[in-house]
Amino acid sequence: MNTITLQATINEADFPTFLSLFEKFKVKTVLLSKKEGKKTYPIETAIPNEETQKAFQEVKEKGHLMKRYKDVRQLFKDIDDEQL
Repeated sequence: MNTITLQATINEADFPTFLSLFEKFKVKTVLLSKKEGKKTYPIETAIPNEETQKAFQEVKEKGHLMKRYKDVRQLFKDIDDEQL
């Protein structure tokens, strides 16, 4: 009898369906390995509200909005001044 060896990757959810078909047609199966990769999460496709869109635009126009410090004393002075 001539045979063909086939290696296939099957979605885990679909595997029982394929397995029952293989059994029905007397196809010999060998499970080589089960991939245990990282989980994937759906990409959110939400549209930002108007306030968020304005904030994005402001960052694009002005660049980075956070003040940067080279002197830690000035940083703490500004923090103290904000709290008054």
